[in-house]
Amino acid sequence: MRLAFSLLASILLSVSAFADTLISNVTAITMKGDEVIEGAYVYIRGDRIEYIGNGRYDPKDASNLEIIDGTGKFLIPGLAEMHGHLPQGAANSQQAKDTLFLYLAGGVTTVRGMLGNPVQFEMRQMIKEGVLDGPTLYLAAPSLNGSTVSSPEQGAQLVERYKNEGWDLLKIHPGLTLKEYDSIAKKAHEVGIGFGGHVPADVGLIHALNKGQASIDHMDGFIQLAGGSDERLSDEQIRHVVEQYNNAFKSWIVPTQPLFNILIGGGDVIRLNRRFENKYVSPETRGNWHNRIKAINRRANSYIKDNRNRMLAELYKSGANIVLGSDAPQLYSVPGFSIWREIEALIKAGVTPEDMLVIGTRNAGDYFKGKDRFGTIQAGMRADLLLLDANPLENSKNLFKQAGVMAAGRWYSRADIDAKLADIAARNK
Repeated sequence: MRLAFSLLASILLSVSAFADTLISNVTAITMKGDEVIEGAYVYIRGDRIEYIGNGRYDPKDASNLEIIDGTGKFLIPGLAEMHGHLPQGAANSQQAKDTLFLYLAGGVTTVRGMLGNPVQFEMRQMIKEGVLDGPTLYLAAPSLNGSTVSSPEQGAQLVERYKNEGWDLLKIHPGLTLKEYDSIAKKAHEVGIGFGGHVPADVGLIHALNKGQASIDHMDGFIQLAGGSDERLSDEQIRHVVEQYNNAFKSWIVPTQPLFNILIGGGDVIRLNRRFENKYVSPETRGNWHNRIKAINRRANSYIKDNRNRMLAELYKSGANIVLGSDAPQLYSVPGFSIWREIEALIKAGVTPEDMLVIGTRNAGDYFKGKDRFGTIQAGMRADLLLLDANPLENSKNLFKQAGVMAAGRWYSRADIDAKLADIAARNK
């Protein structure tokens, strides 16, 4: 019976995936400035938005058209996971299928994969061809770190190799010496490939910013620069670090706040184990999470957790470049839904609903503007869309009230998503 149910869900997804689509009478929050179009009609052909306006749109060829009634609903660009991870095994494995779909189920239509494996090129192509259901993938090359880089010369050679292989960016991990890092940065600028991730200890935040590191993930280096690992930072100390960031190259910041707060400061085991999204991972994984969080709680550092929360709030107030990222899948960090936890953390940091939409949608489009056009609802943009039952400009948590997701022109209704989620949960009982 479950096999038949899975096949039916797969057929439903495939049938709806390739039809041209008209979303009618919807309130479109376009993210083009503060433009909101009420009673909008949005026509999607292939993977592109062909038309958006508040007048009816009659396509020349409507023989393969799916019409979605947007009455009473709100349309925004899809969300972006700017520090996600992808399976390392076979592209069509069950793990790959589940992980990629879970991103979609959370409203994530773009993932910046941050640990490269060649199989991910195949994964990306299969998504483009409609063989796999998943978000658009931008891929970081295999890690550059103290174990993979043995000299400045070899670091530069790897940069050139990864650029030629077609990776979208370079991933920086700890362990690089200052000379190795500088060589990597120099060659990356020469060949035209961005680099982001961690800030190695020998490098430091300000040097990384001055070298043009495209993203500072996990807020690496901020607390270290202030010396806040073992004591509570003063407001003045935090402001001083934020000023240094703003006076340097304003790299994109990917906080991954909930995960790193757990890794550093621990968490409420009972509360974490009750998260609804846990049912989409295996019992073995859930057990490992339970044991790991208990071990973390025995050595938790509340100073860093408090300092991180206050640093993020100050960075936001200062106008820092922030994008959404959760480092899923990780400890209590389930793909797709971990972005919801990131949004909750940003709400606590004081981010307004208007700014949350910018952070979650348009900023990712700005980051990847040299790769494609997405992150706003305009003609010619990639058709990554999120249909909501409530207004996200009134409350950021309305981003969780999703009626459907469109990823590169492929539509997944609430019923389709729930059917597939039920299948994933059943296999992980």
